[in-house]
Amino acid sequence: MDPRVQRSRAMLRDALLGLIRERGFDAISVQDITERAQLNRSTFYLHYRDKDELLTQVMRDMILELSRRSHALGDSPDRLHRTLLEWFQHAAEYPELYHLMLGRSGMRPFAVQLRNILEQLMNLDLERADIPLRMSGVPVSVLNRFLTSAYMGVLEWWLDRRSLHSPEDMARWLGTLTSMLGNPPPVTPSHAPRRG
Repeated sequence: MDPRVQRSRAMLRDALLGLIRERGFDAISVQDITERAQLNRSTFYLHYRDKDELLTQVMRDMILELSRRSHALGDSPDRLHRTLLEWFQHAAEYPELYHLMLGRSGMRPFAVQLRNILEQLMNLDLERADIPLRMSGVPVSVLNRFLTSAYMGVLEWWLDRRSLHSPEDMARWLGTLTSMLGNPPPVTPSHAPRRG
Protein backbone atom coordinates (compact mmCIF):
# COMPACT_ATOMS: atom_id res chain seq x y z
CA MET A 1 0.00 0.00 0.00
CA ASP A 2 1.16 3.52 -0.83
CA PRO A 3 2.75 5.05 2.33
CA ARG A 4 0.60 8.16 1.89
CA VAL A 5 -2.55 6.04 1.89
CA GLN A 6 -1.37 4.22 5.01
CA ARG A 7 -0.63 7.52 6.71
CA SER A 8 -4.05 9.00 5.85
CA ARG A 9 -5.88 5.90 7.06
CA ALA A 10 -3.88 5.84 10.28
CA MET A 11 -4.70 9.51 10.91
CA LEU A 12 -8.41 8.88 10.30
CA ARG A 13 -8.36 5.82 12.56
CA ASP A 14 -6.66 7.71 15.38
CA ALA A 15 -9.06 10.61 14.99
CA LEU A 16 -12.05 8.29 15.14
CA LEU A 17 -10.80 6.47 18.25
CA GLY A 18 -10.03 9.74 20.03
CA LEU A 19 -13.47 11.15 19.25
CA ILE A 20 -15.26 7.95 20.29
CA ARG A 21 -13.50 8.19 23.64
CA GLU A 22 -14.58 11.82 24.08
CA ARG A 23 -18.10 11.88 22.65
CA GLY A 24 -19.31 8.42 21.71
CA PHE A 25 -19.70 7.15 18.16
CA ASP A 26 -23.23 8.42 17.48
CA ALA A 27 -22.28 12.04 18.21
CA ILE A 28 -19.41 12.07 15.69
CA SER A 29 -19.66 13.34 12.11
CA VAL A 30 -17.31 12.85 9.16
CA GLN A 31 -16.50 16.55 9.49
CA ASP A 32 -15.41 15.99 13.10
CA ILE A 33 -13.15 13.13 12.04
CA THR A 34 -11.49 15.05 9.20
CA GLU A 35 -10.95 18.13 11.35
CA ARG A 36 -9.34 16.04 14.09
CA ALA A 37 -7.16 14.25 11.52
CA GLN A 38 -6.36 17.56 9.78
CA LEU A 39 -7.39 16.11 6.42
CA ASN A 40 -9.87 17.23 3.79
CA ARG A 41 -13.30 15.61 3.55
CA SER A 42 -12.41 14.60 0.00
CA THR A 43 -9.49 12.58 1.41
CA PHE A 44 -11.86 10.78 3.77
CA TYR A 45 -14.20 9.84 0.91
CA LEU A 46 -11.31 8.50 -1.14
CA HIS A 47 -10.99 5.75 1.46
CA TYR A 48 -14.38 5.33 3.16
CA ARG A 49 -18.03 5.71 2.26
CA ASP A 50 -19.02 6.97 5.72
CA LYS A 51 -18.01 6.81 9.38
CA ASP A 52 -19.59 3.36 9.76
CA GLU A 53 -17.29 1.94 7.10
CA LEU A 54 -14.30 3.51 8.86
CA LEU A 55 -15.40 1.96 12.17
CA THR A 56 -15.87 -1.42 10.48
CA GLN A 57 -12.34 -1.24 9.07
CA VAL A 58 -10.89 -0.29 12.45
CA MET A 59 -12.58 -3.29 14.07
CA ARG A 60 -11.50 -5.62 11.26
CA ASP A 61 -7.90 -4.48 11.68
CA MET A 62 -8.13 -4.99 15.44
CA ILE A 63 -9.44 -8.55 15.07
CA LEU A 64 -6.74 -9.42 12.51
CA GLU A 65 -4.00 -8.05 14.75
CA LEU A 66 -5.22 -9.99 17.79
CA SER A 67 -5.46 -13.12 15.65
CA ARG A 68 -1.91 -12.68 14.31
CA ARG A 69 -0.52 -12.16 17.80
CA SER A 70 -2.25 -15.23 19.22
CA HIS A 71 -1.22 -17.52 16.36
CA ALA A 72 2.37 -16.28 16.64
CA LEU A 73 2.47 -17.89 20.09
CA GLY A 74 2.27 -21.33 18.46
CA ASP A 75 1.82 -24.16 20.95
CA SER A 76 3.46 -22.39 23.88
CA PRO A 77 2.00 -23.66 27.18
CA ASP A 78 0.98 -20.17 28.31
CA ARG A 79 -0.48 -19.01 25.00
CA LEU A 80 -4.06 -18.86 26.28
CA HIS A 81 -2.99 -16.74 29.26
CA ARG A 82 -0.94 -14.42 27.04
CA THR A 83 -3.78 -14.11 24.53
CA LEU A 84 -6.28 -13.26 27.28
CA LEU A 85 -3.84 -10.77 28.77
CA GLU A 86 -3.39 -8.97 25.42
CA TRP A 87 -7.14 -9.06 24.88
CA PHE A 88 -7.91 -7.40 28.23
CA GLN A 89 -5.05 -4.91 27.80
CA HIS A 90 -6.41 -3.92 24.39
CA ALA A 91 -9.95 -3.63 25.78
CA ALA A 92 -8.64 -1.42 28.60
CA GLU A 93 -7.02 0.86 26.01
CA TYR A 94 -10.13 1.05 23.78
CA PRO A 95 -13.15 0.34 26.00
CA GLU A 96 -15.53 2.41 23.87
CA LEU A 97 -14.59 0.38 20.80
CA TYR A 98 -15.30 -2.88 22.61
CA HIS A 99 -18.62 -1.56 23.92
CA LEU A 100 -19.63 -0.85 20.32
CA MET A 101 -18.42 -4.25 19.14
CA LEU A 102 -20.17 -6.20 21.88
CA GLY A 103 -23.33 -4.12 22.17
CA ARG A 104 -24.19 -2.50 18.84
CA SER A 105 -26.25 -4.77 16.58
CA GLY A 106 -24.31 -3.87 13.45
CA MET A 107 -21.00 -4.72 15.11
CA ARG A 108 -21.94 -8.16 16.49
CA PRO A 109 -20.13 -10.02 13.67
CA PHE A 110 -16.86 -8.73 15.12
CA ALA A 111 -17.73 -10.11 18.54
CA VAL A 112 -18.32 -13.46 16.82
CA GLN A 113 -14.92 -13.23 15.12
CA LEU A 114 -13.28 -12.50 18.46
CA ARG A 115 -14.97 -15.53 20.00
CA ASN A 116 -13.83 -17.66 17.05
CA ILE A 117 -10.19 -16.68 17.66
CA LEU A 118 -10.49 -17.87 21.25
CA GLU A 119 -12.22 -21.09 20.17
CA GLN A 120 -9.40 -21.90 17.74
CA LEU A 121 -6.80 -21.26 20.45
CA MET A 122 -8.54 -23.43 23.00
CA ASN A 123 -9.54 -26.31 20.75
CA LEU A 124 -6.17 -28.09 20.70
CA ASP A 125 -5.62 -27.52 24.42
CA LEU A 126 -9.02 -29.01 25.25
CA GLU A 127 -8.44 -32.00 22.97
CA ARG A 128 -5.21 -32.78 24.84
CA ALA A 129 -6.48 -32.08 28.33
CA ASP A 130 -7.76 -34.74 30.69
CA ILE A 131 -11.10 -33.14 31.45
CA PRO A 132 -13.57 -35.05 33.61
CA LEU A 133 -16.51 -33.48 31.74
CA ARG A 134 -15.61 -35.66 28.78
CA MET A 135 -16.33 -38.67 30.97
CA SER A 136 -19.94 -37.44 31.10
CA GLY A 137 -20.14 -37.35 27.32
CA VAL A 138 -19.68 -33.60 26.86
CA PRO A 139 -18.08 -33.04 23.42
CA VAL A 140 -15.01 -30.80 23.23
CA SER A 141 -16.84 -28.48 20.81
CA VAL A 142 -19.61 -27.88 23.38
CA LEU A 143 -17.10 -27.29 26.16
CA ASN A 144 -15.14 -24.92 23.92
CA ARG A 145 -18.23 -22.83 23.08
CA PHE A 146 -19.23 -22.80 26.76
CA LEU A 147 -15.83 -21.45 27.84
CA THR A 148 -15.39 -18.86 25.11
CA SER A 149 -18.93 -17.55 25.57
CA ALA A 150 -18.18 -17.27 29.28
CA TYR A 151 -14.99 -15.32 28.48
CA MET A 152 -16.98 -12.91 26.32
CA GLY A 153 -19.51 -12.45 29.10
CA VAL A 154 -16.74 -11.75 31.61
CA LEU A 155 -15.22 -9.18 29.24
CA GLU A 156 -18.57 -7.37 28.95
CA TRP A 157 -18.97 -7.45 32.74
CA TRP A 158 -15.44 -6.08 33.17
CA LEU A 159 -16.03 -3.25 30.68
CA ASP A 160 -19.34 -2.32 32.33
CA ARG A 161 -17.48 -1.88 35.61
CA ARG A 162 -14.86 0.27 33.92
CA SER A 163 -12.00 -2.19 34.31
CA LEU A 164 -12.47 -2.74 38.03
CA HIS A 165 -9.62 -5.29 38.05
CA SER A 166 -6.34 -5.25 36.11
CA PRO A 167 -5.92 -7.15 32.80
CA GLU A 168 -3.29 -9.30 34.53
CA ASP A 169 -5.77 -10.34 37.25
CA MET A 170 -8.53 -11.05 34.72
CA ALA A 171 -6.30 -13.24 32.52
CA ARG A 172 -5.01 -15.14 35.57
CA TRP A 173 -8.48 -15.70 37.03
CA LEU A 174 -9.93 -16.93 33.75
CA GLY A 175 -6.98 -19.29 33.42
CA THR A 176 -7.64 -20.58 36.94
CA LEU A 177 -11.32 -21.17 36.18
CA THR A 178 -10.42 -23.03 32.99
CA SER A 179 -7.87 -25.24 34.74
CA MET A 180 -10.46 -26.13 37.40
CA LEU A 181 -12.30 -28.13 34.74
CA GLY A 182 -9.30 -30.44 34.62
CA ASN A 183 -8.78 -30.49 38.39
CA PRO A 184 -12.08 -29.73 40.11
CA PRO A 185 -11.79 -28.85 43.80
CA PRO A 186 -12.96 -31.51 46.23
CA VAL A 187 -16.38 -31.11 47.75
CA THR A 188 -15.96 -30.04 51.37
CA PRO A 189 -18.64 -30.38 54.04
CA SER A 190 -19.50 -26.67 53.70
CA HIS A 191 -20.13 -27.16 49.96
CA ALA A 192 -21.87 -30.53 50.19
CA PRO A 193 -25.48 -30.50 48.98
CA ARG A 194 -28.12 -30.61 51.67
CA ARG A 195 -30.31 -33.64 51.90
CA GLY A 196 -33.93 -32.72 51.51
